[in-house]
Amino acid sequence: MVDRKIKTVSQICRTAAAILLLLIFLHSLLACKLWTIRPIESKAQKSSAATPAFNADSYVDSIWANKIVPTVTAKAVDLATLLTALDTNAEAAKKQFGLQDGEGPTHFIVKGEGVISRVESASPHRTMTIRLPKYTGKTEVALQLGPVFRGTSLRDAVGFIRFNEFVNQLQYAEVSTKLNDRVFTAVSKNLDLTSMQGKAVSFCGVFTLNERAKIMLTPVQLDEGGQSK
Repeated sequence: MVDRKIKTVSQICRTAAAILLLLIFLHSLLACKLWTIRPIESKAQKSSAATPAFNADSYVDSIWANKIVPTVTAKAVDLATLLTALDTNAEAAKKQFGLQDGEGPTHFIVKGEGVISRVESASPHRTMTIRLPKYTGKTEVALQLGPVFRGTSLRDAVGFIRFNEFVNQLQYAEVSTKLNDRVFTAVSKNLDLTSMQGKAVSFCGVFTLNERAKIMLTPVQLDEGGQSK
């Protein structure tokens, strides 16, 4: 009888010990999961909070004076020379003077001097057509002056603004828009187009070769009757 009681007590103790060990194991496992999950979420939240939102205006501010303008003025080729080369051998001229991204159109950085032959100011996409004395071909040259600009030539022609530097296509597109806005405020906003027809101008700028009959140039510098600086 005594032996049975001892065995019963012993079984109870073993069962209790097993339950205790199970509880300890479950507690440790739960604690481990909590410890794994919480730091990861916390780091993600901290990282998100620490990353400032992209500001295209600030980005353009940081590159306009010390990168955009110096790049255009340093790399610009004479527009009359380029147009003559394109008329002679377009593919050779593209390779020599242009920048092409993959299979896309070719971008050029140019400078020149000419006389304003026509001004279009009725719409927000204001333009002036320029006659180049050194060019005898048929390609028409126009400068777009905004405030509405077409295309992404300035972003694409300088060569150092690349898509993989941005989070998405929206940021990349916004940079182009803000660069065009800067052209308007820094270059063409204060021009009195009503009095400019027939006057001589010098310019530095960029264009994308989409068609041969007419090029639409985005100016980075534009001077009335003088040399581009």
